Amino acid sequence: MAKHRRKLSNYLLDKSMQMRYVAFVTIMSALISGALGYLIWRQEADASSYVLEAFDAFTKDTELRAAIASKLSSGDNKLILTMAGAGIGLVVVLFLYLVVMTHKVAGPLYKVSRYFDQMAEGKLGNVYALRKGDMLQDFYEQFRKSHDALRERHIADNDVMQKFLAACDAAGVDGGALGKETANLRAHLKKRTDAVG
Repeated sequence: MAKHRRKLSNYLLDKSMQMRYVAFVTIMSALISGALGYLIWRQEADASSYVLEAFDAFTKDTELRAAIASKLSSGDNKLILTMAGAGIGLVVVLFLYLVVMTHKVAGPLYKVSRYFDQMAEGKLGNVYALRKGDMLQDFYEQFRKSHDALRERHIADNDVMQKFLAACDAAGVDGGALGKETANLRAHLKKRTDAVG
């Protein structure tokens, strides 16, 4: 059996909520990384300037100064590229991590909203457990208990109606206004029984 391959879109169950959160945290992280990178680069550039000033104080060898300045400038440029690459890598990793983490919150909320939609349609089927690793386990378990309690009450009410209809059948109620109401009750009971599977 082929293993199901997940796509990034499968992780975006509530795109607007997830992407707002991911974008906010990613942009803030990029700004903080950029500010820290700038401060590190500024320190490096200042250190290079101090080295050249110190060199000028001791000697006037222009060839050696040019070589040292070139080496320091090359080091400063490499530092900029290294920090930019590390910053971009950090932002990409953080973005992907946040998509997965928000999925672990959006997934349970999406599942609960589907059960609410089913309840609105009159269906009270079984509620299945969340995947291991999903967030909101306590919230979901509370929802599951409430749903199960409602389902059990629904089933108990169905049993009472079934017994009432059996008593009506035993009493021979099949005509007149009472017979019409028992027919309506049978149709209603069938819908309720179908709702709980």
